[in-house]
Amino acid sequence: MERKKIAIVGHGFVGKATDTIFNMNVDKFIVDPKYGNGIKDLKAFEPEFIFICVPTPMGDHGQDGKILEDVINEIYKENIEAVLIIKSTVIPANLNKFKNKFENIIYNPEFLRERHAIDDFIDSKFIILGGKIDAAKKVAELYKKNSECKADDFIFTDIEKASLVKYTVNSFLASKVLFFNQIYELFMAHGYSEKDWEEFTEIIALDKRVGSSHMSVPGHDGRKGYGGACFPKDIDALIKHADNKGINLDLLKNIQQINNDIRSGYTSITEREEEQNIKFK
Repeated sequence: MERKKIAIVGHGFVGKATDTIFNMNVDKFIVDPKYGNGIKDLKAFEPEFIFICVPTPMGDHGQDGKILEDVINEIYKENIEAVLIIKSTVIPANLNKFKNKFENIIYNPEFLRERHAIDDFIDSKFIILGGKIDAAKKVAELYKKNSECKADDFIFTDIEKASLVKYTVNSFLASKVLFFNQIYELFMAHGYSEKDWEEFTEIIALDKRVGSSHMSVPGHDGRKGYGGACFPKDIDALIKHADNKGINLDLLKNIQQINNDIRSGYTSITEREEEQNIKFK
């Protein structure tokens, strides 16, 4: 079998998970500032596929896509011919700018928990590939033949829809966190214990429509509300993207405000929140 040459730009938790699972008959080149290299170094490697896993932090007016845009522009400038696979979380408006510059660009959102990224990647139930079908099929074949990913459902769609799926899932799960935070307050007002809460949520989870995730109060960071590197910035980006489209997502705005009121009560933000420029205000 012919070996595939893949590059991974950005070696945070998403990039490292991607690096780990693509381990079958591949040659890899990792680009990250901490390794002292850059996009120019990819030219001689001649990758067939480039996975882009760089941060898209919170900005004052929505998503700050500068790091991603700089990477895309430099690949274009270096005239590196490869299928570009964006795994960073990106709003549809920014993806539209990129697809007009590159013929072979695919949006392949990740659905990984930061602490379990490799296991989540391997156990993926489905893979979403947004973009032109010929390029998307090449990426699907790469997953099937050159990775440990167990997904057998490959969903081919357009690039904007793939982005909206990612933001919708994250916004729903963040909303679920807030919902169970409020139910927790009501539950405890009845005089129950933490052990009772655990039993209570286990009963609710028996209804498969609800599921068992995102019910813990406090969360894994020991705090109430939702935090971390993803949910706060993704809800904020979706709200501002909708505002630019003339759509008022007032439900999500209320959820964001409730969460900001909760999280701003803590004296500091976490290290990962600081890295993503998260602000609870």
